[in-house]
Amino acid sequence: MTDQLTALAKLREPFPEHQIGTIPKKDKATGKTVHLEYVGHAALTLRLLEVDPLWSWEPMGRTPEGLPARDENGGLWIRLTVCGVTRPGYGHALKTGGDGMKELIGDALRNAAMRFGAALELWHKGGGLYPDDKSTGDEQEEPEQTQSADPRKARAKEL
Repeated sequence: MTDQLTALAKLREPFPEHQIGTIPKKDKATGKTVHLEYVGHAALTLRLLEVDPLWSWEPMGRTPEGLPARDENGGLWIRLTVCGVTRPGYGHALKTGGDGMKELIGDALRNAAMRFGAALELWHKGGGLYPDDKSTGDEQEEPEQTQSADPRKARAKEL
């Protein structure tokens, strides 16, 4: 049990800055473009392999052909198993076809891995995720091309 807990704790370690990407998104409330930070499919896969070389995922539903089934919203529910522990995840993509399915899987894996604590500081909205986090969400805005959606960017760089 101790080995399992030690291995799972590695999922919660902050990702190195070079493994954190940014993607521009339009803020629905303000209409401004913000740059959200995320960990990509490759960096997450590397972390999963480092923690448990035998990790796996499976769709929660299958089509009659045995393929992963999408829900009524086009999303994909999965089960991610790491070190013998299984957690759910959900992915959604705007793309269709093969690229859409790859995006769905990557999104679902990131979502399920977050349930294990992977990259939580990037998912958290607002300050105070960690006890020593002094950010309040009231920090000065950065210029639009580098503005972060919330204080996660400062925390991720600090980590």
